[in-house]
Amino acid sequence: MPHHRTADSLIPTGSGVIDAEHGAILDLLSAMNAGGPLGLAELTALRHEVAEHFATEAAEMAVLAADRRDRHEQAHRNYLAIIDALLDAATRGHPPTGDDANRLMLWFIVHSNTADTELVEAARRAGDEPPMISMDDWLDSLDEADQDALRS
Repeated sequence: MPHHRTADSLIPTGSGVIDAEHGAILDLLSAMNAGGPLGLAELTALRHEVAEHFATEAAEMAVLAADRRDRHEQAHRNYLAIIDALLDAATRGHPPTGDDANRLMLWFIVHSNTADTELVEAARRAGDEPPMISMDDWLDSLDEADQDALRS
């Protein structure tokens, strides 16, 4: 599916996978907000894409502090709950409105441009940390003179 940027464009996070998933979700939301179909099929497709995307992010969240990770995960649960409520209403014959589609789009853009950008940056910083070396490995790497000096 081609990705057409809107005036409410997303900021690239720097993660190819996350940015591609953001693009696919934005395409669905853009179609909903451009007067395209807005019913059960579209909400189901959106829910599937969003859930897959949140699973991708969950694998990256280990780098976040526990409180930040909890807030990010809670935001994901809340967004899915909104989509689920709209799906439930649609199955009962009450399709979402343009305002509903607009709220879904705005939440997604704000979350992606803030929390997701922070997540990718935290993962990048964690990847830049020097590898840890054990004390035994470090001692083994010393020449005999240095090892003798440490023993004395």
